Amino acid sequence: MSIFSFGQPDGGICQLGFIVKDVRAAIAHNLKTFGVGPWFFMEKVEISNATYHGRPMEFVGSMACANTGHMMIELIQQHNEAPSIFTEVIKSKGYGLHHQAVVVRDFPAKIKAYEAMGYETVFYCETGMPNRVAYVDTKGASPFFIEVIEAAGMLEAVFNGVYRASVDWDGKNPIRDFVSYDQLTGS
Repeated sequence: MSIFSFGQPDGGICQLGFIVKDVRAAIAHNLKTFGVGPWFFMEKVEISNATYHGRPMEFVGSMACANTGHMMIELIQQHNEAPSIFTEVIKSKGYGLHHQAVVVRDFPAKIKAYEAMGYETVFYCETGMPNRVAYVDTKGASPFFIEVIEAAGMLEAVFNGVYRASVDWDGKNPIRDFVSYDQLTGS
């Protein structure tokens, strides 16, 4: 079995993603309640070639990531009301757990496997790492989406950087503005 440098296996759950009303308040809650940190905060998330239910879309929002052990916690705040994978859940269920993410080396094979299970890809985008991301609707098999993250480009180094920052974290500098992928990869 292939294990990534951040401790999770290829195809294993690597992240829990939460939709939040206020990302900074959610960071503060996680710091105080669970001691999770440090947080890497991105004021403006940049994605490209995004589609939601097959239609082009633009996401305007912020996010923050931190690890607790080998598990990454992601907090997502959408700043506009545009239809999205996030506003869909806010309208139907409210804020809270949105997805479990798996990271995979063979992105097309994982999507094909989920589609063979009757699941549907409802959101797709590309990131600046560069890599591909898709959200899969399990059609009720799970109460949340599955995010499929392609382990391409510098993804593994970025996830490892967030993980390594959490190991023996002394509580200092709890919120770190995300400037570039290089800050997490050591490049």
